Amino acid sequence: MQPSPAEAVATISEGRTNEDTIAVLRAALRQVGAREVLDIGCGNGAILSALADDGHALTGIDSSAAALDQARRSVPGARFHLLAAEQLTPALGTFDAAFFVNSLHHVAPDRMQAALLNAASVLRPDGALLVIEPLAQGSFFRAMRPVEDESALRARAAAAIEALISTERLVLRDLRRWNRESRFAGLDDLIAYLARVLPERVEVARRNAPLLARAWRDNIRSVNGLAVLVQPMICWTLTPPPVGVPR
Repeated sequence: MQPSPAEAVATISEGRTNEDTIAVLRAALRQVGAREVLDIGCGNGAILSALADDGHALTGIDSSAAALDQARRSVPGARFHLLAAEQLTPALGTFDAAFFVNSLHHVAPDRMQAALLNAASVLRPDGALLVIEPLAQGSFFRAMRPVEDESALRARAAAAIEALISTERLVLRDLRRWNRESRFAGLDDLIAYLARVLPERVEVARRNAPLLARAWRDNIRSVNGLAVLVQPMICWTLTPPPVGVPR
């Protein structure tokens, strides 16, 4: 029988550097005693950079050559490969832990399950797959919605995970939830933050300026002169089924 998931619910201020996400990720990596870790959809290497002094052997994959160029400069001690999540195979090596951080919902919906199973296939025995995703909830989500509405993509990412759990192709070991708080000097600051992931969001924000301004006003709260937005987050800790169980 699948164990009941343990949920840790907390509100942690992240400023601009995702301290809460890093804290959850670090705790999970410590729990499984991970040394060699794989960041799937590593982008410009921000997560690996935060882990660089933790004693892990770091590897990142991403489908963007430009993002990997930045990652190599940010984390010179890590290995990087130009590779999409759904192309991952054990030929790359095996790892104590692999993780998606805000990246699974960027995989094509019909390839999400394959990406998850491929990630599980590169784990060593007792290894763990961590999937951290933002939910389609909260003031941050509502404020960014005029720039990009990820409701369907985020729902499909969660559904892909739940489908693999329900069919016992992956085993749920832990489930953690928290609220990420982000602080911004103003609306332009939010737009710049969103554009770090997808630069084309700047033009979308310009086209939808009235809706975006309204969403901003309706959802922020002010703390010490800064605008605060809250994004509910979730982290699944998954493992492959025991040896001998069909996958």
